[in-house]
Amino acid sequence: LRDRFDVLVFVTGAIPVADGGGGDLESFFYGGAPENLPQEYEEMLGRVTVGETVPNLVEFMEEGGTILVIGSSTVMAQHAGLAVSNHLVDGEGNPLGEDKYYVPGSVLRVRVDNTFFSNSPVMRMEPAVAERSVTPVAWFDSSEPLRSGWAWGQQYLKGGIAVAEAKVGEGNLFLFGAEIANRGQPHGTFTFLFNGIFLGGVK
Repeated sequence: LRDRFDVLVFVTGAIPVADGGGGDLESFFYGGAPENLPQEYEEMLGRVTVGETVPNLVEFMEEGGTILVIGSSTVMAQHAGLAVSNHLVDGEGNPLGEDKYYVPGSVLRVRVDNTFFSNSPVMRMEPAVAERSVTPVAWFDSSEPLRSGWAWGQQYLKGGIAVAEAKVGEGNLFLFGAEIANRGQPHGTFTFLFNGIFLGGVK
């Protein structure tokens, strides 16, 4: 991979939490059933797996490559051995249910800039992060970050990380919880995507 690419971008749903079952993208594009895929695209059919693909992605970064992951694909942080976890959990570590926390497509403010938000992953940096060079880039510093739309339980966001950068070997992993590639983003948010791609190609 490193011989062919400088930067790889994985949108939400592209990197699974674990192997087995169809991924989000498979369900979106052809209902998770290969027989639904038009014949002319069958030779392109593939799947990102934790067992086979992820080790190659980690090697790509260790050799100096850059990976940008968006939305649910931020699970790549755990696959890469980084101490990053879900911030939106209760006192026992269980994900918050929709009765406590629900933020549909809304505009929220993070410490760096305004960002579009649609129940996006929010990360927590564990103590071991300091040992692996993970740097928060954008975070929620307020218990009332909502700027447009509505947010049930927005107070849970305070202290959560929206964007982070990590060193993996000689390369970089950029973690974007929010859907920074979504067509409805404020222009300032797209800068995160473009800067990640640009910086990834600078050696």
